[in-house]
Amino acid sequence: MSWILRPVTILIVCGLGAHAATLFAVHRYLGDIDVFAFQSLDSSEYVQIAENLANHGAFSQSNEAPFEPDTWRTPGYPVFLAGLIKVAGASPVALVVAQQVLAIVNVLLAFAVSRIYMSPWRAALVALVVLVEPFHLYYSLWLLATTLFVTVLLLTWYAFERASEDRGGWRSALVGVLCGLLVLVRPVAMLVPLVVFLGLCLPRSRGGESKRAFRKSWQRAAVCVMVCAVVISAWMMRNRVVAGHFALSHQGGIVLAYFKAAEVELWRQGKAVDRYVETSLSPARANDPHEVWDEIDGRLRVALAHLPEDQRGELSWRNLARGNQTTVDSFEISDALSGVGLTMLFEDPLSTAFCYGTRMGSLLTFPLNQVIRPPTGVPQRRLRWTVMAGPYVVLVLASLMGIIRRWRAGSRAARGDGASADSRQDRHWLPALMPAYFPLAATIALLVATTPQIDPRFRVPLIPLLAFLAMLPPRSAIGNATAGA
Repeated sequence: MSWILRPVTILIVCGLGAHAATLFAVHRYLGDIDVFAFQSLDSSEYVQIAENLANHGAFSQSNEAPFEPDTWRTPGYPVFLAGLIKVAGASPVALVVAQQVLAIVNVLLAFAVSRIYMSPWRAALVALVVLVEPFHLYYSLWLLATTLFVTVLLLTWYAFERASEDRGGWRSALVGVLCGLLVLVRPVAMLVPLVVFLGLCLPRSRGGESKRAFRKSWQRAAVCVMVCAVVISAWMMRNRVVAGHFALSHQGGIVLAYFKAAEVELWRQGKAVDRYVETSLSPARANDPHEVWDEIDGRLRVALAHLPEDQRGELSWRNLARGNQTTVDSFEISDALSGVGLTMLFEDPLSTAFCYGTRMGSLLTFPLNQVIRPPTGVPQRRLRWTVMAGPYVVLVLASLMGIIRRWRAGSRAARGDGASADSRQDRHWLPALMPAYFPLAATIALLVATTPQIDPRFRVPLIPLLAFLAMLPPRSAIGNATAGA
């Protein structure tokens, strides 16, 4: 066992050292290790809900009783924080330290899932990429769902790989539970269950699959999807009980209109460089122009023209972009904003497509986009941005090369070079690409869901997936858990 324990031991030591050094540096130069804990406006909301859950059993952002049920946030991260508060108390320092431990667990999970298809040392390199990625360390200091989301995503990936090889149904059910939890941590993962469903249906061996094996694959996929639906529906039913709407959150329409359609509209108008001003919720920029958001407000008032005039007057991004702070039903506003956002996206489909495609590349290589077109309202640091973007560009290119190497190896095996015609007839290139299926498909699913917004938080979960693809050995054998480097 020493051949596998040595990489794990090294990863644990490196993880403890890297995160301890990060905490020491933050404390030494910035005053305290929780200095970034509430850097995001979202963090205070998460912690308030968590404290109410831990102390009063109420999922609410209210500061005192009566605790009004919250339908803006999903429960994944607040429940995690509530558990930490029960164990370690509500001190931000304790919560930040606990999140460092979780970040180290993520490094070990990246090793475990990579180990399925790689040698121990190659898998360790994947894990080290995750460990040293700057934003992995940086956002572990914030009280945001990013680190927990990576944990659940890696667990989902590992369970998916094991369920694909399993004839029983319990592993498929476990994948379904994890998919549901992933969505409840961050709804941006809504497309991942579809990725998992399709992956469980695909062949995993080179030989022609029998009808029975094909039926088994579909049964595993069906079990996974049904369990996932139960997990998500349980929360949606809670919202039906407390707010009268069977929905995940009233966030959807607000995010679509104010943060996605607005980005596309700025792109269409040639004002993409103003995105950090036009879509900023910072109090320091409250009086700066928000022309696109003002336009969305106008469309929303038209869509809800049946409301009394005083309620229509409340419909402003200042009251809505961070959750509903009006007297109008939150879900009615969300539905109306969904219609506004979709209308704006389809008014110029070509601009929308170009914006989405470009932003996917920009998110993967951030901050390269800021080197090419420096944004308004951000201090110019082109040299620093170039240095920071370089490793991400290399990682993306290496990931593409890893997929190509794997595909070429699978194609050669499918042709059966040097084999008889009888032995070639059942060969196929698709199983050779199956190790790359989840990381590639999940990356695409998350990119589609997060863009056209550009935020390095959204890239952190993609790093383990890209690192795996970059290090994937060009071997066509499937089901070989000890594929050599």
